[in-house]
Amino acid sequence: MLPIYYPNKMENLLTTIEQFLAYSDEKLKELAVKNQELKLTERSQSEHA
Repeated sequence: MLPIYYPNKMENLLTTIEQFLAYSDEKLKELAVKNQELKLTERSQSEHA
């Protein structure tokens, strides 16, 4: 038997995916900032060594 198309379920799925991608983008930005901070810290420590 073929599945029946349920618009609400498809919309919910798309909304969930959009939210996940937005969350992923935020996390990537946070990690990029943390990574940059670590690089600056390492560079600063190696200059003082």
